[in-house]
Amino acid sequence: MSNTTETIITLLGSTKREGMPTLINYLHANGFFTSPASIRFHGSNSGGLAEHSLGVYWLLEKYAKNMLPGGGRGQLTLPVKPENLIIAGLLHDVCKIGAYLASGTGYRWNRAQPKGHALLSLVRISHHIKLEAIEEMMIKFHMGVYGLLEFGGSYATEYHLRGDETKTKEERYGKSLANAWYHNPIVKLIYLCDELETHFTKEGGE
Repeated sequence: MSNTTETIITLLGSTKREGMPTLINYLHANGFFTSPASIRFHGSNSGGLAEHSLGVYWLLEKYAKNMLPGGGRGQLTLPVKPENLIIAGLLHDVCKIGAYLASGTGYRWNRAQPKGHALLSLVRISHHIKLEAIEEMMIKFHMGVYGLLEFGGSYATEYHLRGDETKTKEERYGKSLANAWYHNPIVKLIYLCDELETHFTKEGGE
């Protein structure tokens, strides 16, 4: 077992979340620890997905200290606990399990892969554990601007920038990127940590 695998399993186990052992078994059985994170960009190697996920968690844990237990400027900021950082940081890209197939010296896209990115991660995780609301938002919006439906094209577009202004404040809560970022800055932070970790990996940095 690699150090990365052992560290991820230890961190996930430390949350004591009901169903976590079955989720860890799922990760093992379906190749989370041996999958690449991409075809030709960051983490395009065996084990790259786990390495990327752990890297995002370490950055999140480093920069989120002043956001515990809250830190939002909105009126509806949710508390943030260390276990939320572990679960969202390590599991945000569970959608990539099975996404890439070995091809020659590299990888190619698996056309049989279910559609979806962050929303697919939420579905797969929720089969095993119950996510807290802040974890759901962190995972759902971890692609930041790249997940916007307004982007279109080849992006994994899954949510709007702004919510329906005809809805009440409670009905709009956590439904759009702008709303999630405003009330819960930790949601913006995981996006930034994902970007930073990807940049470090591509550039051969930390």
